[in-house]
Amino acid sequence: MIKLHGVPLSPYYNKVKIALLEKGVNFQEVLTPPSQQEWLLEKSPMGKVPFVEINGHPLSESTVILEWLEDAYPTASLLPPTPNTRARARQLMTMLELYVMTPCMPLVQSVIHGRALTDAEREQARAGIARGIGAAARLAECGPWLAGESFSFADISAASVLPTVARCSQQVLGEDLTLRLEGCADYLRRLGARPSVARTWAERDAALAAFMARDK
Repeated sequence: MIKLHGVPLSPYYNKVKIALLEKGVNFQEVLTPPSQQEWLLEKSPMGKVPFVEINGHPLSESTVILEWLEDAYPTASLLPPTPNTRARARQLMTMLELYVMTPCMPLVQSVIHGRALTDAEREQARAGIARGIGAAARLAECGPWLAGESFSFADISAASVLPTVARCSQQVLGEDLTLRLEGCADYLRRLGARPSVARTWAERDAALAAFMARDK
């Protein structure tokens, strides 16, 4: 049994969850916030989530977990068939997380925790996200999936990152920056038609609604 630790508000948690569902792996979700408590550091040395326990063996970092799943369950592959297309999928995943999600984090803090942002911080986030989306757009093929014909790591990352960026940029900046990725609305509809993504999105939205209503 695989235990998935984390919180459904985290794009990286949802990335691992979608991969597990796509692989058809039996797993249990354990609500676990990030922490510097010793017991958690023994399982995730930076105190971050998500992490998994695989028959008691802990493994952290979402991309490492996806690579482990690909090695352990190769028949339901989440990477394209050729070395070049596999590299493209990994490259897109990395770019979305480093250059789109990372600059979005101040917006996430503003939406989730009510942190006030200065005009300079908002514009810095806008510029960073726009640049990252532009870079990803140069690589994306959307034929019909982000790295081409195969649903892959790139799409799992996009399904986890893009809705968060869309919501937060619209709410804080007044502009859905994901629309700068040509065909993004249609692409997200294709993603949402996959059962793994639909379930993860629904459970994420329920968790977000409960979190935002906690002080009301």
